[in-house]
Amino acid sequence: MTNTNTTKILLAALITLTISNTAFAMAKKPVDSGSEDSPSTSPSPTPSTPTTPEPPATTGSIVPKDFDVYTEVAGPVGKLVDSIYQTYRELIPERDQSMAYKTDNADMNLDTRYRFADRIAYAIELKMSPSKAGLGYVGSSYGMSSTESSYLETSLISHPLCTVSSSTLTKTLNSGKVPSSTVINKVNTFTNKMNEYRRGALNGDRTSFVKATKLWTKLMMCMSYTESLTTADTSTSGKVATKYAPSGYRRPAGVLFYEDPAQDAASRLNIGLFQFTPTASGNVQACIREWNKLYPKNTISTSASQAEMIRVLGSAMQSFNAFCGAAKLTGMFAVQVNTSKSSSTHPSNLQSNGSLKLPTDRCVSPHFAAGKSYNHFGPLQNSTGSNLNELMSCTLNGEY
Repeated sequence: MTNTNTTKILLAALITLTISNTAFAMAKKPVDSGSEDSPSTSPSPTPSTPTTPEPPATTGSIVPKDFDVYTEVAGPVGKLVDSIYQTYRELIPERDQSMAYKTDNADMNLDTRYRFADRIAYAIELKMSPSKAGLGYVGSSYGMSSTESSYLETSLISHPLCTVSSSTLTKTLNSGKVPSSTVINKVNTFTNKMNEYRRGALNGDRTSFVKATKLWTKLMMCMSYTESLTTADTSTSGKVATKYAPSGYRRPAGVLFYEDPAQDAASRLNIGLFQFTPTASGNVQACIREWNKLYPKNTISTSASQAEMIRVLGSAMQSFNAFCGAAKLTGMFAVQVNTSKSSSTHPSNLQSNGSLKLPTDRCVSPHFAAGKSYNHFGPLQNSTGSNLNELMSCTLNGEY
């Protein structure tokens, strides 16, 4: 073989390899699930990081096999949030095992874990893996099917978070609840952090998965303070518990009982970390359905009595309360991903031709009014005009 022929063969091989690598890179390019602005709108004036293409929706679990949610997340994040609310410090103390209800012992992974921090962090870990929301019973109200098996699964990192602005929040929140630009910037700081961690986690980076779990856990631990932990052990909480307590029940430490004067009689009583009403047919129904799929040997009746639901929601370890809190986030995302109504999803998910993006290509947002995306949490809706700022300030305070 001549030197000339050898050179030609090597050059051809190099060209083939270059084309092959280019094709592989193009195939691996993630689908852009959309930024805040559609192609037909002008850029948002809200400061934000440059748009980065997001990985498509994920439908498989990516929890690392050696991940320890208690030592890596519950302990350090719980201590940090307790230090922010240092007058109370409710997340890290161990709770009285003798006052635990059966729902506190449904998962052997929680054996010997007696802190609220453990229960919240574990609930977040569960919801880092995709599952179908139990929203069939209200599906038609949100432009969704009543058949839950048809839903695209959602998790806390299945879809990227949408960037928000005054303009988008005007559409997703109730009138008069749009926060200041300072608070909007805090929300977008959280959004950008979470999307960065999500990208890394979906690319197999363990550190990014841990950071995403920590940040969601921190949000929910801060939420537990804005919702209940600062007033859980007041005399008023004790009196309300006594008023409603079923036979043999005593309110455990750290568990708030609150009567909301703004609610009708059916929704007035709110219990525990995330303030749920003890009505099985109410907004805990979706959580019960999802709990029963996860724990078929430790089910909760979908028609349980108020007395039973008080015991479940008011248990010493707050297991179901913590689970339902995390499930409310992924349920809200499930509405935005599976709905056929533009009012029930973020404006970014509307294409320039007026149609909605495919469920796999949508982004999601925690900041929706309850009637639009089945949001349970007042702070995420800026319900008081200041509680969203309190929540985001706590979440962004310190690490994670």
